[in-house]
Amino acid sequence: MNALPTSTPFSRLLVGFASESGNARALAQRLGADLQPHAPQVLPLNDIDVASLGHGDVLLAISSSFGDGEPPANGEQFFESLRQTPTLNGLRYAVFGLGDTGYPSFCGFTKALDAALSERQAQPLLHRVDADLGYERFFQQWQPVLGQVLEGDASAGQDLRLQVTAYGEDNAFNARILDRRRLSSSDPAAWHLQLDIAGSGMIHRAGDTLHVVPENDPVLLQALAAWYGDNGAVAALHDRELRLLSKGVLRELARLGGSETLKGLLKVSQKRELEAYLHGLDLLDVLQDHATPDSVPLARLRELLSPRLPRAYSIASHPCDDQLSLCVREVRYTLRGRERFGTATGSLLHGGEHARVYCRSNPGFHLPDSGDAPLLLVGTGTGIAPLIGLVQELQATASARPVHLVFGEKHRAHDFLYQQQLQDWHARGTLAGLHTAFSRDGADKVYVQHVLQQRADTVRDVLVRGGHLYLCGNKRHLESAVREAIEAIAGEGQWDALRAEGRSHCELY
Repeated sequence: MNALPTSTPFSRLLVGFASESGNARALAQRLGADLQPHAPQVLPLNDIDVASLGHGDVLLAISSSFGDGEPPANGEQFFESLRQTPTLNGLRYAVFGLGDTGYPSFCGFTKALDAALSERQAQPLLHRVDADLGYERFFQQWQPVLGQVLEGDASAGQDLRLQVTAYGEDNAFNARILDRRRLSSSDPAAWHLQLDIAGSGMIHRAGDTLHVVPENDPVLLQALAAWYGDNGAVAALHDRELRLLSKGVLRELARLGGSETLKGLLKVSQKRELEAYLHGLDLLDVLQDHATPDSVPLARLRELLSPRLPRAYSIASHPCDDQLSLCVREVRYTLRGRERFGTATGSLLHGGEHARVYCRSNPGFHLPDSGDAPLLLVGTGTGIAPLIGLVQELQATASARPVHLVFGEKHRAHDFLYQQQLQDWHARGTLAGLHTAFSRDGADKVYVQHVLQQRADTVRDVLVRGGHLYLCGNKRHLESAVREAIEAIAGEGQWDALRAEGRSHCELY
């Protein structure tokens, strides 16, 4: 990449965008409005004549990438003309890329655009931005620095590097586990985990998710090797999915093993029976029940199974000190004489000192842009995780918005997750209200929906004032129960209205 400039006088300022969904267009228009004193032209990249670019021109390119790193339709012609242009000496530029780290060629087009401009001797004003779905935070950092550079302070952008590293299941970051702390005294236990992501370049915010690429249980791998009578099974299956078996895998196992019983369970009419059978079982159980080592050769089994699937967890923290927190429920039980562990929680809680992870943006669970709307946060069990992160973000930004948090679990004495932290926030006024529902502490079972109805005046006030509802927990019954409570308090149709207005945010698992 060419060195950043030492001075920035210009005669023509172009804000070019290429956009499929409209996000890049919207950012370009915002940037153009902010730069009005410089009389910018805001237009699609395809409307810019590449041949006319040169000394005195500044090009600010904001674009997404389409498909596998291809330019959006309204940027294709510009890029093709650029590739046919030998030199653009004297042109200065900045590139802001929008992408999704879930795609293999993350920000592929804007990376190629930056390279093509640099190869033609155009001079970068700022380092290229590679933003993911959480691009807004990058834009808010980039925009004022760009303004300083355009005003003549070239050094303002020297150290600004806004580039998300595109981690995924094939190249996850090896994070060190700094702390494992049990949060509940009852079983199955809830645990707080602290991970070190220093040096990863991963960007996240409260409400986002962390994907864990787990290690398979070595005891299960040895048991599979014993069933096959072949120690090579450990190496052959260590990176395969041994718990979440698709219907396609089950159908092939039934065919190879000649199991009429398993074939019967796979009929559409037997959906519930199949779910009941598979509950708590793993690959070894299915093989023992419906196949033999001869009927399902090890090489065929490895070919049949999918790669080990990542497990997703809501992040339980706001970015701070290159660390990241999780709140997880341990999965541990004994069945058919074997002790079982959850695929991810087993390796997180009882494995080594590192975990392979990557982040994904979850904009639907981010805090609202409006700075004063009140919040109603409702979480059950480990569903408290993203709510902890949201409150930490509010605290970090010194937000004064009123926040009411409703937490539900079984017993106050055993299951009050993050009790000290929550009570401290309440005492300091960070939480305007802390309301709890411990369903097994009294003669009558009390759940979060009952607490919402008990606090009907507070709930109604939050909603009337344009407040947002955040709901996180087990999807079984929770959403429908809270929906009924909200509509009983605020009127029929209120739930759908909140959804339509973007004021309800649900993270259910």
